[in-house]
Amino acid sequence: MEDKLLHPIGDSNAFKRSYEAFLQTDSIEWLVIVYKNDSQLSKLKVLCTEVNEQSPPARQREMIWVKGGEERQDSVWAGLHAFPDKVTHVLVHDCARPFIRSTTIALMVAEVIQGRAVSVARPLKDTLRLRTGPIVDPILPSITRTIDRSNHWLMETPQGAPKDWLSDGFKKAREDGVFITDDMAVIELCARPIGMIDPGYPNPKITTPEDFFYAEFLAQS
Repeated sequence: MEDKLLHPIGDSNAFKRSYEAFLQTDSIEWLVIVYKNDSQLSKLKVLCTEVNEQSPPARQREMIWVKGGEERQDSVWAGLHAFPDKVTHVLVHDCARPFIRSTTIALMVAEVIQGRAVSVARPLKDTLRLRTGPIVDPILPSITRTIDRSNHWLMETPQGAPKDWLSDGFKKAREDGVFITDDMAVIELCARPIGMIDPGYPNPKITTPEDFFYAEFLAQS
């Protein structure tokens, strides 16, 4: 599969839609874009130039480009420390979630600048079941346990916090050898509280080729 961030979604793509949402948020001042290789970097820069040329000067942002690492947490660590010292609060967004809206980003900024950690998330609606036996083949019967789904949340992005909270958390994760899958995990490592914002609209992550069918549907609707 080609780069999922650049794969067409209607007349746009995942990166461009995400980039535009952040440009349209007045409270965003700096953008750090983490890229995976030089080929992707050149394509992303072309897209940014196209969007910037169609945007009014007030929508322009200070931008920094930084190469990511092997794991997600390495890339976030690199991006986090690319910000200038004067930036004290940050949001981290996975551009594979191209349907985030500027209204949600603005709401998150308002929370984060008050010294809070917050994430886009949504309450679990499906039944959650745990298999307690070894998994050889999922179709084979196994002892299971139904887990109370109340107060369980599915994490999405953006996720944000004071920059030093994230820096301290990622540093601890690196020192302790902890593998994380989202940025609020490092906030948990520092025993800090986390707020949740349900966006009230679909904010899916594009992971597999099949996900583009749903993304096309959302783009057209």
